[in-house]
Amino acid sequence: MKIFQVVTLLFIVGMITIGCTPSNQASTKSDDPELTVYTTVYPFQYVVEQIGGDTVSAKSVFPPGADAHTYEPTSKEMTAIAKSDAFIYLGAGMEGFAEGIADALGSQDVKLIEIGKHEDLFHGHSHKGHDHENKDEHNHGEEGDDHGKTDVHGHEEGNNHADKSIAIEGLQDHYHTGDTIELTASPKEESGHNHWHWYILNPDAKDWETVSDQLSNTYKGEAVADSQQIKAILFDEDHNVIAESEPVTIAINDHHGHNHEHDEHGEEAHDHGSEDHEHGRTEKHDHKSITIEGLRAHYHTGDTIELTAAHSNESGHNHWHWYTLNPDAKDWETVSGQLSNTYKGETATNGQQIKAALFDENHNVIAESDPVTIVIDDHTGGHDPHIWIDPLRMIEVSKIIRDELIALNPDEEARYSKNFKALKKELIALDKRYQQLLETKENKHIIVPHAAFGYWEERYGVKQIAISGLSTSEEPSQKELKEVIEQAEKFDLDYILYEQNSPNRLSEVIQEQIGAEALTIHNLSVLTKEDIKNNKDYISLMDKNLKILDQVTK
Repeated sequence: MKIFQVVTLLFIVGMITIGCTPSNQASTKSDDPELTVYTTVYPFQYVVEQIGGDTVSAKSVFPPGADAHTYEPTSKEMTAIAKSDAFIYLGAGMEGFAEGIADALGSQDVKLIEIGKHEDLFHGHSHKGHDHENKDEHNHGEEGDDHGKTDVHGHEEGNNHADKSIAIEGLQDHYHTGDTIELTASPKEESGHNHWHWYILNPDAKDWETVSDQLSNTYKGEAVADSQQIKAILFDEDHNVIAESEPVTIAINDHHGHNHEHDEHGEEAHDHGSEDHEHGRTEKHDHKSITIEGLRAHYHTGDTIELTAAHSNESGHNHWHWYTLNPDAKDWETVSGQLSNTYKGETATNGQQIKAALFDENHNVIAESDPVTIVIDDHTGGHDPHIWIDPLRMIEVSKIIRDELIALNPDEEARYSKNFKALKKELIALDKRYQQLLETKENKHIIVPHAAFGYWEERYGVKQIAISGLSTSEEPSQKELKEVIEQAEKFDLDYILYEQNSPNRLSEVIQEQIGAEALTIHNLSVLTKEDIKNNKDYISLMDKNLKILDQVTK
């Protein structure tokens, strides 16, 4: 946000504060029966309108056709936001001004609702090719009762059909690389259903992946990644979730793969794979009698990791080594210069494992800890903010907004809950329309002005070839433009897509180079004047996008 606008906003906020004295009670918000809510992107406005009905006046700060990434509000618009009941924005790098406004309004009587602080919106299972996300009929609560969390599939967490009531059997204490993993999923209650899917999450991945061709309650696969997680979900014939297991974690211990070479002291290598120190042997001095303390639930990139190794059996020895294993590495590496029971290092790799080993004076292993895993969660870093393009993520957004409206106006809880349910059904039906059409397509590559459609790839397999990055302000290099042209030729693309609120200058350059026909896709961040004139809304615009996708995919 520009410095001038920050100063202007602070001045405006100050004037509003002065004006809101007890002698000016007639102009306070509490006397107005209707809530006034400002949003940034249009889909948030749409959700407020659908759930709030005539109890809420919802307005977007963006004028028709504005660029949601670069638009800066006027002083008049900032004054209006400061006087409203709530300001809903995404964050996560979407709006250039929103976080500055939120900071300035922190002391005001306006509720600040940052949708992007809900991390689950940016992550989710990539259940490609299945539409079990689409259903929501197993809601066992009463109409106003469904305040449990909805995940990005559209089913409710905490309901009976997703209650972790599946046990996973057959898990071994550890595997060797290349071993066969054989697991069996056993429901705790017999349901009469037998439609299964298995999912894996690798240590360096954010999203779960569907395991292809594993449609029974048995899983068979190869041990390839230490700390890989596996889980099973049972569905009924309509792809509603019946039950889901807790994830199990695959531990790979190849025994001989460490070769803990000594550091600058020039001493002999501590080969944990040698005959004397084989990890799999059960000796009094072997393993698991060391615990690691100080591990946090998560870190941010660049944070300092401080760990302490505690030996449960006092041995009188104090010769320590620490070891790290990165997710893409096969062998553990010795951490140089860390020869005590304390470890200090910088977070750099999500999924990195760290462990400690204690040696005697002859370099025999006395004890060794279990590895601990470093989880890096930078929250807003690197997220694709265009979550509204996915109808199922919009369900979660709608739930968040519903709860916020109830907090602002608890007398209307029943109405807001009822309206949410109706909206949720529409979004699930929209997702189903996308699934049914796009699962028939083989070539789903599309050229778009900027990377606003990434969640379509996760949900429907639509692969965007983006000219610019996540923000329209990210200009591509000549090399990147050339790569777009090469991909257009590689995938034999006949169309290029423009966006409704973009000058599309670079798209025109690409179009001329490849001789493609231009069509317009709607990113839904803002409405155009034509959209407003024709009473277009989120659902109708998404359906129009689906028709465009039908035309440009093969």
